[in-house]
Amino acid sequence: MGMNNSESHSDGDFIVEVHSIDVIPESERHGTVRSLFPLWFGANAMIVTITTGMLAAVTGFSVGWALVSVALGVIIGAVFMAYHSAQGPHLGLPQMIQSRAQFGYYGASLPLILVLAMYIGFFAAGGVLGGQAIAMLIHINLSAGIIIMSVLNCLLALFGYNIIHQFEKVVSVLFGIVFIIFTAFLLFDRTGAVGHVASKPSAFMTGPFLLGVAIAAIYEITYAPYVADYSRYLPSSTSIRSAFWYTYGGTVISGVWMMVLGVLVQAWMPSSNPVGAFAAVAQHLGSWFEIVTLIVVALGILSVNTLNIYGGFMSSLTIVNAFVHKLKASLALRVWFIVPVTIVGTYLTFLYKANLLASYENFLSFLLYFMIPWTAINLTDYYLLRHGHYRSEAFFDPQGEYHGISWPGIITYVIGFLVEIPFMNSVVYEGPVAKALGGGDISWVIGVIVSGTVYFLWMKNQLLVDKVSFNTVKAKP
Repeated sequence: MGMNNSESHSDGDFIVEVHSIDVIPESERHGTVRSLFPLWFGANAMIVTITTGMLAAVTGFSVGWALVSVALGVIIGAVFMAYHSAQGPHLGLPQMIQSRAQFGYYGASLPLILVLAMYIGFFAAGGVLGGQAIAMLIHINLSAGIIIMSVLNCLLALFGYNIIHQFEKVVSVLFGIVFIIFTAFLLFDRTGAVGHVASKPSAFMTGPFLLGVAIAAIYEITYAPYVADYSRYLPSSTSIRSAFWYTYGGTVISGVWMMVLGVLVQAWMPSSNPVGAFAAVAQHLGSWFEIVTLIVVALGILSVNTLNIYGGFMSSLTIVNAFVHKLKASLALRVWFIVPVTIVGTYLTFLYKANLLASYENFLSFLLYFMIPWTAINLTDYYLLRHGHYRSEAFFDPQGEYHGISWPGIITYVIGFLVEIPFMNSVVYEGPVAKALGGGDISWVIGVIVSGTVYFLWMKNQLLVDKVSFNTVKAKP
């Protein structure tokens, strides 16, 4: 195999993770599937999710319909990410290395590069928000706050899988308590957001509604490239159903909740500074609650940006592993990949800080068009074509059955992107169908259907040919 493991642990009680992109042996599997609920609840219960909801609060658009749009988007988008999560226990592999089955040993580098850009982009957006929270808490400038947050993220990612799970379990409880108080204030204080919003007449608008659904759905789908990374240590006997529902439940509850808060806060006091707006609402309950809220914002960013660095580490290592086959899994290897990802993400954070909301919206639009074909191809291959039957050793063998470039995957990926173009609505380009829908964006729906269908039909025939050829060779005397 392309990755060597330097030592073995049988009980799963490691503090610093040893494995990287290699297969997790059955003897080292540990934990329970229930741990996926607090992990994904905590990952979504934070200010970046709230900021995403704020994007749906368009002037003149009914707040009620804005709330429906983000809730619907989360409910739909989380289906995709939860099915990816269910792959982890079965394969014992990080999510993106499994893409070699669809795109080829070397061809998988294409979606991997895009996914790596996604991690760094989300890290940058979160870094601004986390830096703002730290700066407001300890009264330092934003740049210093960003650097402090990046260092903390880097350290937590270096520890790896077990510490990340334990951290998420603890903070998810704190997040739940604080956001319950915050939500109760919004609901029952008549001078607050709900009362203000209810008094403002607004209308249903097709374009903003479809855009709100798209923004929320793609936000959930962007977890897909690394969601299996946090279930791969679970016993292989873990059922697809249980892994799906614990992941889905955690992310939907917190995702819908946070985006609803984002819509309400932005409709009440429109702002390009999400942390400032959130803190201003918290002030209504007292300065003590504002401090608690800022602590929760900082911990939330620490939570999700650690996942982004960890995912960036896995993706960048997988790209390099395609060309440098004998890399030894060790703490030194983690340092060599995690630290550069952190540095690049921090640099981009400083570029984001001038105009966060506009930059973040543009970034989500970029992801919207490139992530959808990948998730459709991956899920179609796993659930509809191969039914989870893969040879783990082939993922690390440049001459194995997933060798070279898999043109069905690459070409389908390009087709999936091209068919989205007429339906796109971004700052750079608005397609004719999007214009006809009043700015609504349904490119993600078209991308899923076309990519999944084309790949299924193409590969179904290819797999039948391969099976016949294999049986013919096997039957020869």
